[in-house]
Parts: sequence; C-alpha cells; structure tokens
Amino acid sequence: MRTILTILIVSLLSGCASTSNNHNDLSKIVGDYFSVYSHRNDFERLMSFYENNFQFEDIIYGNSFKTKREIKEFLAWDKGEFTVLSGERILTITKQIQEGNTVVTQGFFHEFIYNGQKMGPWLFIIDQEFNSQNKIIKQTDWINYTPREDFLGGKNMNDELIKK
Repeated sequence: MRTILTILIVSLLSGCASTSNNHNDLSKIVGDYFSVYSHRNDFERLMSFYENNFQFEDIIYGNSFKTKREIKEFLAWDKGEFTVLSGERILTITKQIQEGNTVVTQGFFHEFIYNGQKMGPWLFIIDQEFNSQNKIIKQTDWINYTPREDFLGGKNMNDELIKK
C-alpha cells in the first residue's frame, strides 16, 4: 500500500512539473513571437511560430485565412514603405493572460507611416491558441484600425492613446 501511495505522489508531482515546464516554454515562445512582431523585420521567423494548418481571423476586417501564403499576403510586410514614428518597435504589450494553451495579449501599435500615410496608434487584443508543440493553431486579432474614416467610421477609441 505504501509503495502504491509513493508512486501516486511521484506521478502527481512529475505531472505538475511537466505542466509548469510547458507553461514556461509557451511563455517564452509567446515572448519571442511578440518580440519578432514588434521589430517587424523577419517575416519568415514570424511565420515559423504558426502550425502549417492554422486559422487566422481579423475580426474588424472580417477576414479569415488558413494558409501561410494567405496571411503573408494580408500582412504584406514586404510591400510598401513602412516607418515606425516612435522608435524601433511597432507595438507595446500592456497585458497578457495565459491559461493552458491559450494566450490573450492586449496592447497597442505605435504610430507609423505606411506608403506616406500616417496611421495609428491602434489598440489591439490578440487571442492565440497553441498545439502541444507550442505552434499557433488559431489566432484572432481585434485591432482598432485608424484613421476610422478610412476603415469603418464610428468613435476613435485610440484617441486616448494620443492623449497619454
């Protein structure tokens, strides 16, 4: 009986350690993902975080993609002239929550110029789900694009960022 109890305790503790290690690994991968995204200079590395078959949704635009080719065309890092006005990073994370294989990141994109047009700042929430290899299998973006008149109309909630 004592042996069985010892085996159960050891199994339980090793299971907890394994879960903690996976949580730490995923936290590091998410940190790396947003570091690559924030410097916006290595698109191939950004794409390496995604599983080959994944789902990407941009809720505001109403777009849904399932291939890396489609997301590459949508994000278009290789097209147009792009300059961040506030320095070297395009985004700042203000809050991040990880629960199991899901990470929700909140923050904002800094002001930038794209093809001569000033854009941003843009509030965002990005919801990502990961598989057991810590590759993104689903991502949902909520980005408050501005200038609003160019996209959707309505109140510009990003104005609060400009006032700070």
